[in-house]
Order: sequence, then C-alpha cells, then structure tokens
Amino acid sequence: MTRFRSEVEFVSNLWLTPEEVTELTARKKWAAQIRALISMGIPFKPNAVGRPLVERAAVMSTTPTASPRRKATPNWNALHKVA
Repeated sequence: MTRFRSEVEFVSNLWLTPEEVTELTARKKWAAQIRALISMGIPFKPNAVGRPLVERAAVMSTTPTASPRRKATPNWNALHKVA
C-alpha cells in the first residue's frame, strides 16, 4: 500500500505549503520570504507569480547545504618576516 492516495497528493507533498513557508521565514510577503530563504541558505524556486516554492526535502534533511567554515588561526609566520 502506498503512503499517498493519489499522484496529486504525492506532488503536493513535495513542496512546503504557503503557510509552512510563512512559518519558516516569519515573513508574509513573497519578496521578504525570498530574502529570508536566501539568508538561511535554503534553496527555492519562484513560481510563475513569484511565490517561493521550497522543496520539503530541503528543510527536512539533516545535512547542511553550506560547507562548514574552517576555524580561523593566526599566521605566525607573518610575524617573522623582515620588512
């Protein structure tokens, strides 16, 4: 038995609902949602009217989309250079 009753239900579950995107971004306007998604590093696609579509898998995955930053360390060799 499948989890989805129809193909339409399966496809609709691929994307977050508009309410879920609003909750995720804490923004109501589409342009503000897009800015928030960009700042969070969450991939999205705008639909034909400009509403951001977010794949459910993009926010459900535990793997971060950006690689972790390396910890900054001092360049001690720079202190020993003669000017």
